[in-house]
Amino acid sequence: MIKDGTGGNARKRVRMDSLLALLVVAVVVLLLNYWGNTGDNAAPPEQPAAPAQQAPAEPRVSRSEIPEAGPAVRFLMQNVENYFVEGERTRSRYVSTPKPVAARDAVAKGIAHLQPEIVGLVEMGGEVSLNDLRARLAKLGLEYPYHRVLMREGEDRALAVLSRHPIVQDRSTPDYPLYGVQNRKMLRGILDVVVKTPDGRLFRIIGAHLKSHVAEDAAAADNLRQREAITLSMYLQKIAREQPGIPTLVYGDWNDGPGTPAIRQLEQGVSKDAAVTRLNPKDKNGETWTIYYKTGNQYLTYDMVFVNQALNSRIKKGGKGKKAPFGVADTPARRASDHRAVWCDLF
Repeated sequence: MIKDGTGGNARKRVRMDSLLALLVVAVVVLLLNYWGNTGDNAAPPEQPAAPAQQAPAEPRVSRSEIPEAGPAVRFLMQNVENYFVEGERTRSRYVSTPKPVAARDAVAKGIAHLQPEIVGLVEMGGEVSLNDLRARLAKLGLEYPYHRVLMREGEDRALAVLSRHPIVQDRSTPDYPLYGVQNRKMLRGILDVVVKTPDGRLFRIIGAHLKSHVAEDAAAADNLRQREAITLSMYLQKIAREQPGIPTLVYGDWNDGPGTPAIRQLEQGVSKDAAVTRLNPKDKNGETWTIYYKTGNQYLTYDMVFVNQALNSRIKKGGKGKKAPFGVADTPARRASDHRAVWCDLF
């Protein structure tokens, strides 16, 4: 018998090939099991993971970096009632009707009347609409070179901010996870910017617009507003812990009045450092309402401003002995919007 000198090597190669094949099969099986457990058929967690409920990490700001209170900086907020213009991109299946020119002019005149340095807006259409308003304000002598608009797909009504001072930080999030409900988001996101005044003061401005009462299931709408309030409270808690001492203002159309569960949740916060104080502005007649519903002849306070402890103490100190540093605009509401504007002076 003639021996093959290469037979041993051949057998070794066969064994090695077999081992490699088995290893490949094992890896494939493991990957298939992994994908099967994490795909659409996987059992969902009982609630979103904690990091998904929080904002991205913020750079810490020490109290020594935050200047003391200075001259008043006027802030104004208003729901401008569907400020849509021609050429704005539609983001939902609903048909958006352009706001009449006369109503747009009325919005600009109402803002110009109070001469705010920072403006928080609700129910803006988008970038095109915001630029339309900026142009009308410029004709009245108010330039706002710094601005942000928060748009979310599936929702045509946007949140926006105008500022005469630089916006040095923008953490606005259109698709912010809603507390306790998987794959649901804050309906209009969370607007979040930091404005810096010439003397170095920082003001963190947070904007929100909670779910309205217009819904087939009123109880579900109430529940959604409460979840949005909890989500926002958790967001404020993260800000308070990562940027302690930064003056923070929260504005919005809450679609709920003082004393309701959503508003109480926001005021008390999810922790002591996340609690905020609701300002109680009034018009010249001492009335606090911001929206009038013909149906039921109701005067309601849905548009509210909240401030954290740092900003609240500054407002108390800066406004001491002076006329109230906040109020409800006395300008006629219906010409511009179904909501009245609310303003406050920041220090």
